[in-house]
Amino acid sequence: MKALLKNIVTLLAITLSFSVAAQENNPQQMIEAIIESHLENIEEGTDVALIIEDLESLLEHPININSTNTDELSKLYILNPVQINNLLEYVKSFGPVYSIYELNVIDGLTPDILQKMEPFVEFGPAEEQKPTLKQELKNGRHEAILRGLGTLQKARGYQEKEDGTTPYEGNRDRYYARYHYQTREKFSAGFTAEKDPGEAFFQGSNKQGFDYYSAHISVKPGKTVRQFVVGDFLVRAGQGLTLWQGYTTGKSSDILSISKTGQGIRPYTSVNENAFFRGATATLDLGKLTLSIFGSHKKADGNIESNENGIEHFTSLQTSGYHRTQSEIDDEKSVSTSDAGSVLSLHFNHLKIGANLVYQHFDMPYIRSDQLYNQFRFSGDENYSGSIDYLFSKGKYQLFGEAAMSKSKGKAVVQGAVARVNDQLSFSALFRHFDKNYHALWANTFADGTNTSNESGLYFGTRILPVKFVTLSVYSDVYQSKWINYSTAGPSNGWDIFAQADVRISDSFSFYLRFKNEEKNNKFKADKIYIDIPERTQKLRLHFDYRLSDEINLKTRLEHVFYTEENSENGFMIFQDIQYSPEKLPFNLNARFAWFSTESYDSRIYAYENDLLYTFSVPAYYGKGFRTYLNLKYSFSKNLECWLKFANTHWTDRDVISSGYNEIEGNNKTELKMQLRLKF
Repeated sequence: MKALLKNIVTLLAITLSFSVAAQENNPQQMIEAIIESHLENIEEGTDVALIIEDLESLLEHPININSTNTDELSKLYILNPVQINNLLEYVKSFGPVYSIYELNVIDGLTPDILQKMEPFVEFGPAEEQKPTLKQELKNGRHEAILRGLGTLQKARGYQEKEDGTTPYEGNRDRYYARYHYQTREKFSAGFTAEKDPGEAFFQGSNKQGFDYYSAHISVKPGKTVRQFVVGDFLVRAGQGLTLWQGYTTGKSSDILSISKTGQGIRPYTSVNENAFFRGATATLDLGKLTLSIFGSHKKADGNIESNENGIEHFTSLQTSGYHRTQSEIDDEKSVSTSDAGSVLSLHFNHLKIGANLVYQHFDMPYIRSDQLYNQFRFSGDENYSGSIDYLFSKGKYQLFGEAAMSKSKGKAVVQGAVARVNDQLSFSALFRHFDKNYHALWANTFADGTNTSNESGLYFGTRILPVKFVTLSVYSDVYQSKWINYSTAGPSNGWDIFAQADVRISDSFSFYLRFKNEEKNNKFKADKIYIDIPERTQKLRLHFDYRLSDEINLKTRLEHVFYTEENSENGFMIFQDIQYSPEKLPFNLNARFAWFSTESYDSRIYAYENDLLYTFSVPAYYGKGFRTYLNLKYSFSKNLECWLKFANTHWTDRDVISSGYNEIEGNNKTELKMQLRLKF
């Protein structure tokens, strides 16, 4: 009976569904679309390299829909837990899926979502017994990458001063090298090395070559020992109140993706020099119970000072990763930090319950400056925090939450819900509260501020499909801080409202209209005292996406920013993109021409750019001028590829760019990037 029902449903899906995509999808365009859907707050320094790496890996090893799990599907960065649960329940109830079109009958999987999924999934047989580690090792793939990039104009930091010294120790190029060996699922090993612009290379403070090295070995040997990792790794648990390293979901155009689906522990392969552990970890699979334990010891950059007795302490941790000037070099790896913890998960059919614990110890006290905003922030040489979390997902509904406490007795809580009433109407809601004395140095949760402390907020979102080709997404977020923050003079509050209408006219033409209003208090110096004044930023965007053919895709964007604080100002930006992917020639080409005009940096506008493999670029458009870039990918063979990107920003309102050691004389800033990848 189920088989008959499945056949009927499949035929209806293929016949009646408004097509997922009549034309073949360009995988790179899908990756770009997925990233942009997540990065409403990308200007705050979001690191999306891990998303790009996961999606690029899935192009090489697509997810088998008929033999997958929650962790794998979460690496698509498209599906929320409700959609993941519905997909897994469908396969479990009706058996193997044979086409992307069949997934259209699953509640919550819209044609737009399926179009984004298509390049990263396959429909193979259900694997009753997966290959062993020994079998997988016979078919592993090697990948080697070399990358170089730099700015053609010489900034002041590279120029000799009157005393004959140069502020930056190294040249103005960035070098990157990576090797990675990976089987389909059970084994991974590799290393990453990078030198930033201005850092020494095989000389000076870096006689060992690169400034940054990272390496890992990851093995998934069997049923009981699910995984162990030696080297650098990430830990992600619960809703991020105690442990979440790397990219995290937040306020974005995907208003239903407000919860976190923990990917557990995974190797670290990026170049952010701070947000990872270095040591060893193991995950045990004990039936319904999963236990991960980890230990880490590494060096961090800190500002070291001494008290009147000569006892050293550090006043802040430096997170830029730059070691160019003598002061930056002095701070490099000056603080030792040790971490240990565990992540416990208990799994039922529709419910996951977790318990998380992390302990951190520094080799010297962390003593911040005596500013009022630091009064309740962490100080000392050790901290610990623990939490309990849950995730319940069944049918059209999802509930999730986490409650945590730190050594200081400060508390934090997150509670959220997602409901899909029907295909046309969905809701999401999230409440969070973090005490001003809650300390969790590895926390990274849904919040407006960057620190998981001193904030309470309430978020509501809704998605409506009023007609066949239109999707309306709206959210509102109200938040407050009961104590002073770095950017405020007293207790403060804020309010965000976001609205977006996505319109798909056909498979080849779509557009969206977006509006965002953000209001918050900001510190302002009036005479000799600081006061809070309202700051408002309003953004209006109109974006068109038009596929001329299987080879040519066009994107056009118009954006306006209206900024108000003490004074009011405007910012405008227009860009035109062209993406050319000829079927019979081994190259892809992406190009952009952009015009911008803003009254200051406060009314700046950000826009994501196509870039080299495993990298991303989101420049700020400010002042008046033009920006162009050309990004070429050429495949010499199936195993050898190269990328070349040229980008130039030309300002018409200034003769000097930037300030300090980054100051460039002139009105042009030109970037050149090159990359080579060998697969074997």
